[in-house]
Amino acid sequence: MKRILFVFLFLTFSLVSFAQKKYTSNDKKAIKFYQKALELSRLRQTDEALVYLEKAVERDNHFMEALLFSADLYSDQGKSQKMIAVYEQATAINPSFFPNALFNLANAYLKQGKYEKALNAYRAFLNLGKISDQNRKISLYKVKCCEFALEAMQHPSDFNAQCLSDLINTEADEYWPSLTADEQTLIFTRLLPTGQLDRKNREVFQEDFCCSEKQGETWTESKALSEAINTERNEGAQTITADGRYMYFTACGRKDGRGRCDIYYSKKEGDTWSEPINCGANINTKAWEAQPSISADGRCLYFVSNRKSGKGKMDIWKSELLEILDDGRQRWTQAENLNINTSGNEMSPFIHASNTYLVFASDALVGMGAYDLFQVNRLANGEWSEPKNLSYPINTYNDEIGLFITAKGDKGYFSSNRIAAKGRDIYEFDMPLDLQPTKVSYLKGKVYDVENKKPLSARLILLDIENRDTIAYLNSDRVKGEYLVCLPEGKDYLFHAEADGYLFYSDHFKMREGEFDQAQKKDIPLQAIQIGKEVILKNIFFETDSWEIKPESESELNSLYDLLVLNKNLSIEIAGHTDNTGSESNNKILSENRAKAVYSALIERGIQADRLSFKGYASSKPIGDNKTEEGKAMNRRTEFKVIKK
Repeated sequence: MKRILFVFLFLTFSLVSFAQKKYTSNDKKAIKFYQKALELSRLRQTDEALVYLEKAVERDNHFMEALLFSADLYSDQGKSQKMIAVYEQATAINPSFFPNALFNLANAYLKQGKYEKALNAYRAFLNLGKISDQNRKISLYKVKCCEFALEAMQHPSDFNAQCLSDLINTEADEYWPSLTADEQTLIFTRLLPTGQLDRKNREVFQEDFCCSEKQGETWTESKALSEAINTERNEGAQTITADGRYMYFTACGRKDGRGRCDIYYSKKEGDTWSEPINCGANINTKAWEAQPSISADGRCLYFVSNRKSGKGKMDIWKSELLEILDDGRQRWTQAENLNINTSGNEMSPFIHASNTYLVFASDALVGMGAYDLFQVNRLANGEWSEPKNLSYPINTYNDEIGLFITAKGDKGYFSSNRIAAKGRDIYEFDMPLDLQPTKVSYLKGKVYDVENKKPLSARLILLDIENRDTIAYLNSDRVKGEYLVCLPEGKDYLFHAEADGYLFYSDHFKMREGEFDQAQKKDIPLQAIQIGKEVILKNIFFETDSWEIKPESESELNSLYDLLVLNKNLSIEIAGHTDNTGSESNNKILSENRAKAVYSALIERGIQADRLSFKGYASSKPIGDNKTEEGKAMNRRTEFKVIKK
């Protein structure tokens, strides 16, 4: 991140003064030293110019032109302490002589986190007569920042950042951490020397991706991610889906790029990453696109762009996944500008696994003085709430850019150069309770053929049972059969898995708040379509002691309908079962009518009646112990059996 530059106008003032030969000093030797400094500065001999300016001030320590010119040159050299000392001396002598000196001094204080001094300097500057409207506007904003910072530091959050293992952090710069939802895989960016020098004889660096795996409580030694992704050019600012199988990242200067930097994606199958693919024209433009953040399910991409159609300098944009084509290429919607953007810069978006909690950096909202991290929540209308500053000490007077929060919401990861000798490293900290997003657990496992145990690439769908919204749509890994899907708290979910040539699998989960502290593990054995094979329809629901199908059964009925449509020769028997509560005759009527209700629903959808039959078995075929409530619940079921294929 480029450092924020101050606007120093004194050089122009000095040259005008020199032309008019009017100075605040009457000491001829001091003036001669000053004029020599001007000449050396024009020849870009800054160090020599500063020597003569020091001589001028030694002759006359009230020589304003020499003092202010010194501050200007110290600023160019990045010597902030010397610049501040000179400005302090000059403004103490005459703050009205060059009002912007007070403005520059206030900015310098703020950049170092000296909020009391900065606040006093801004207020003093605002009390001066001749100041520009732009600097007045900036100062009024900076006053609010100083006041906010002083208040925030009086009430700090509990914050104890721990540097990750030396197996991850090295002498090189490591930053931009991303973790899978199970927190077992860490991918990050590392800045590495290329062994080359640029035109100014400076060492050239490039960004590459590295990864580390969790073993127990420790991380393995990090290694380069993939030669398919890491190139001789820069790749950085990555984001991964919750299952770690899709990665989106920034790459610059590629032949298929649309601008200086574009967003690309790569898919992982087994342990192999694919060749990166450009995200296309609805995301990438001739402008600069970077810093992507993908939602946990891979359906929504947030990123930063400086395209001209934005609200500010850098804005955050969003695009939604339309489809994945047969060749693996993705189609995205036209990117839209978020309502959180300002006339300044918004950077480094991070969308939490809950898909309702977004963090970003801004230099235009009231904060600690530089880029601060802010958080917003998605509202019912799809817009975002008013930004909330993550406050001190997560935010400081430095630039805070790039934060990752785990799916559980209890830990944050960021990069910092707080240990200067080690450069930029990755840190972990406990998220303050009042800043934690909705907890998200996950369901993970492997899909395989029940007979030969071979891993399967299956289509997996997660639905919100109440409103039937699709929460996630994904495929298990083609090589390993593995999958991972996030489950936000507070909802009931329907889970469905299917593969060509196989009977589908379905289940449901209740994720009430605090109900599951541990993630769910579910291996899914799929049965090839064979005569006699049975599938329990776990997401067919009836009213109590009734055969009226509840609305939340709609998705399961659709899945059964799709199976019959895709397999034209398939015929099935639909069976109803009960527990042993009540009379067997009543249970027979109830089970048969429930089976018939499913039969009728399929016929209404267009399935031929001669492919379907139904039967009620009452309590004659238990699969659970009728002595327990859990066993009885298992026995109350609807299922189907393959009769013909």
